[in-house]
Amino acid sequence: MDWKDVIPVLAGGLVILVVALVVKPALLGEPIGSVSPGPVPTPAPPAYVPPTPAPTATPFPEEGEVYTRTFRWTAIDGGVHTTQVRVPEALFLEHRATPRFADALAWGRYALADADRPFLADLAGRIAPPTANPEEEYYRLMNLVFFVQQIPYAPDNSTASYTEGVLPRHARHVKGGVEYPRYPVETLVDGKGDCEDAAILMAGLLDVLDYDAVLLRYPDHMAIGIRMEGFNPYYAKYTPRYFVHEGKHYYYLEGTGFVAENVTPGSPALRGKPFPIGDTQDGPLQSVRSRTPEIIPLRYIIEPAGYHIRPVRLPAGGV
Repeated sequence: MDWKDVIPVLAGGLVILVVALVVKPALLGEPIGSVSPGPVPTPAPPAYVPPTPAPTATPFPEEGEVYTRTFRWTAIDGGVHTTQVRVPEALFLEHRATPRFADALAWGRYALADADRPFLADLAGRIAPPTANPEEEYYRLMNLVFFVQQIPYAPDNSTASYTEGVLPRHARHVKGGVEYPRYPVETLVDGKGDCEDAAILMAGLLDVLDYDAVLLRYPDHMAIGIRMEGFNPYYAKYTPRYFVHEGKHYYYLEGTGFVAENVTPGSPALRGKPFPIGDTQDGPLQSVRSRTPEIIPLRYIIEPAGYHIRPVRLPAGGV
């Protein structure tokens, strides 16, 4: 064989060798000179990381405008206390824009408003902190009563009763005046209210402390009934009065009847005494002293009344 015939054969073999050893591994991503040990193992999937939930915006963010109210009140031991309440402006304005129930049987819903409960729980915890001593429970309860009773009384028909200086849009004109039951935080922001406002506020505070309470409605007044069993204080100069509802005893509790004594202008707090639990004889209202009130549970559900439905005769020729 002539060398001219051998050279092309050698050149072709060299090209095949280069392709096998260099070009193919490069195209397949294999390192040059390596021997593949077999199938490439599938990498394990990354560990599952649950998605971070989007932060839920609170309906009344802390950075919004707030109403700050400071109350100075006298505790049952005679000490003067200062208590501050902060209510978001957005919550207050939302309540002001809410129409009122005309039926007083539904007013317990104001005391139990979900949006108000955090503020009532904070306030109740500062006025009546928890105690492990059963002997102190009565004093704890009376401090809360004392606080509410010292909120100044103001009628619904007076513009001075409201922070804005005008009657709320949903105040209802009724025979003999104006009716506007307030949510608890409304009473705190206004810093005053009438008997049903005090009763609703006190009921809300009692409820967050896990007391069972009802509203007591008289023709000209509203108060609270607090459930107690066998309440008969040895020191009382009166016979505690209670009312029975569904087999439970609810003792009368006044919300607005603080009796002030020797109050002087500029005094830092009122001096006097509250109406204690069950006392219906020392107040100024004859209805409270002599009548049995309508009991309104806070969680009252209005049920439809029964009706007699009679067929109606159609006129002659009618369809």
